[in-house]
Amino acid sequence: MKTILTALLPAIAVAGAAAARDDWRAEAVAALPQSGEMHLQLINNDEADGFMRLGWVRDDESGIIRFYDRSMLASQEIYETMAGSIHADTLAPIEVAVRFHQQSAILSVEAAAQDGVMVGRRTFTQPLAGQQSAEINTPVTDGMVMRAAVFFLSQTLPLEPGDSIGFDWFSSLAGAAGTVTITAFEGGAVDTIAGRFDTLRLELRGASPENDIYVTGNDGLRQVVRIDVIGQPMRFEAYPAPEPVVE
Repeated sequence: MKTILTALLPAIAVAGAAAARDDWRAEAVAALPQSGEMHLQLINNDEADGFMRLGWVRDDESGIIRFYDRSMLASQEIYETMAGSIHADTLAPIEVAVRFHQQSAILSVEAAAQDGVMVGRRTFTQPLAGQQSAEINTPVTDGMVMRAAVFFLSQTLPLEPGDSIGFDWFSSLAGAAGTVTITAFEGGAVDTIAGRFDTLRLELRGASPENDIYVTGNDGLRQVVRIDVIGQPMRFEAYPAPEPVVE
C-alpha cells in the first residue's frame, strides 16, 4: 500500500555507520523460513483501522521466492492485493501484479522482467470517468531488489547497530525504481498491542514515505513487531499471540 508502506547500488554507508557485508542477500535468504506471513494491525490516529498480511514461500528447486500482500486502510476505503516473485539469490524482481482500490477507483499494475527491464502497464480506472494507462519500462539495475521483499526480509537482515546497506528497489505500485538505505540502531523498548519488546530499529530512508521497522532478537530470525510510517500518524503493530486452546 503505497500511501502506507511507500516498506539497494552497491552497499554504501551513511555518516557514522559501518557498511554491512556484501553477502547480506544470501544470509538473509538462508535464514528465511520456507514459508511465513507477517500479520500486523494498522493503527491510524491511535485507532485500529486495518491490517497488513505479507506472506512468502520459498521454491528452492526453482530458485524463486513467491510473495503476496493483502492490506487495508478502512477509513479511507483502501484495499490492496499483490502477488509476485523474485530471484532467491539476488532478490531481483521477476514479476508482480497489483490491484489497488480506493473508494470507487482501481489502479492495476502488471510488470515482468524481460531482458533486464521490468516491462508492463499501470491502468487507472474510475467509474463514469474513463480509463488512463501508462507503460512501465524500468531497467533492472545491478543489485535491484523488489520493494515488498525488503519488508519480509527485515526479519533476517544480518544487521547490527551501526550497520548500513543501500540498494535500488523496484516499487511495484509506482512501476518505478528508487534508491534506499537501511541503517540499524538500538531500538530500545517499544510498546505494541502485543506487549513491550526490546528491539533493533531499521531506518528505511529514501522511500516515500519512509519507515522505521522495529524487530526483536539479536541474530538469525527476528520478528517485526512495529512499522512506523514517518511523517504520518500511522503505524503497524504485531497482533497479540493467540490464546492457547484449553482442552
